[in-house]
Amino acid sequence: MRRRTQAALLAVGGIVAAALIFAAGFFLGVSPDVGGSLRNLFSGTTTTAQPAGDFALQREVLEKLGQSFYREIDPAALEQAAVKGMVAGLGDPYTVYMDPEEYAAFQEDAAGSYSGVGMVVEMKDRLVTIVSTFRGSPAEQAGIKAGDIIVSVDGESVAGKSLDVVVGAIKGPEGTTVVLEIYRPPVTATTLTTESPPTTVTTEPLGADLSYLPPGGETLTFTLVRKTIAIPVTDREILTAPDGQKVAHIWFFTFSVGSSQKLRAELEQAVNIDRVDALILDLRSNGGGLLDEAVNVASLFLSAEDVVVSTEGLHSPKHVYKASGGAYPSIPLYVLTDRYTASASEIVAGALQDYGRAVLIGETTFGKGLVQTVLDLSNHGALKVTTAVYLTPKGRDINKKGIAPDVVAPDDPLTEDRDETVEAALELIAGGGAAVETRP
Repeated sequence: MRRRTQAALLAVGGIVAAALIFAAGFFLGVSPDVGGSLRNLFSGTTTTAQPAGDFALQREVLEKLGQSFYREIDPAALEQAAVKGMVAGLGDPYTVYMDPEEYAAFQEDAAGSYSGVGMVVEMKDRLVTIVSTFRGSPAEQAGIKAGDIIVSVDGESVAGKSLDVVVGAIKGPEGTTVVLEIYRPPVTATTLTTESPPTTVTTEPLGADLSYLPPGGETLTFTLVRKTIAIPVTDREILTAPDGQKVAHIWFFTFSVGSSQKLRAELEQAVNIDRVDALILDLRSNGGGLLDEAVNVASLFLSAEDVVVSTEGLHSPKHVYKASGGAYPSIPLYVLTDRYTASASEIVAGALQDYGRAVLIGETTFGKGLVQTVLDLSNHGALKVTTAVYLTPKGRDINKKGIAPDVVAPDDPLTEDRDETVEAALELIAGGGAAVETRP
């Protein structure tokens, strides 16, 4: 694993020094015992005198606490709280500080396996929402479903907690148990909230807020035994369209290291050996992953030099990512999406839709058009920072909007023995509904 972990849609990582200098300036001038410990978090960082008024209130509070608090102060606790509070003040739920233990767990996920209960979660409208469960995992076997909302972990409410903190509490050593309190919205609900959460920049922490739970659902409790989870990448089945055409239905679960190569292998099997007439790429409940892998996946279907995505942020110059060359640029392609198709999945779906390379079928996607960069810290923790927004080849900003499908065909959760989205794709294939290529 490289020291600068590429995860969660990583972008350019050249702002580490600036981040550390900024943080170090926050702690200048506090009392020796407390301030010295706080500065240890950023050891090795060169600091300079700050202009009068820079973080003056924060320094004053730290000094007075060190001189006046009635009990001995735990510098380590203040250190963690100060950093977490500073990051939370940005008002971005995707920018978080990970302490060394949390960062180790994060790296474990990126490696493709971990010890936990086997589900993907995301912060959706201030609610810790389950995006998918892995087949055969403790979560899937217990009956936890996509769309369920985590209310508490081992009896402790998730209210006010960041996504990474909640995930860290759920994971643990193999063989140990974790108790999850889950809120299951009514199946008739079309959205996860009845009231729009704050969308403007605020100085308040953007942790989970249970006041946004939609009414009419039920609360369930699950006691799960953790196990080592090998994160699946793909699965495949061969289907027959109503007109007799042979179709490969390929599930793609995550954009982890090397996942595009595994998808390529599935495509080679389907096209060259099974001799299918069309492909269904299923991105439903795929919560995303690495930006490089998203570009590689899109490259399997686009022509060389086609723009896949562009990214740009205040400290990240505009960067255009182009396809390396289409391995399968002409076979009819149908992409399935739902409201949990997020991040890297949306990059692929957006690019294929913009070029008319695929027909998108299902539901409007999640709407996470942001890039996170993981920045290592000297205490072996890390900052996961939103560094840029991304745009589709046609310049669409899909953040908080999602990508609307070409054909609306949601899977009905009440019909467990049918998949209406797949059925719609097969009907389109039989009707010759392949996309006609258009250039952005």
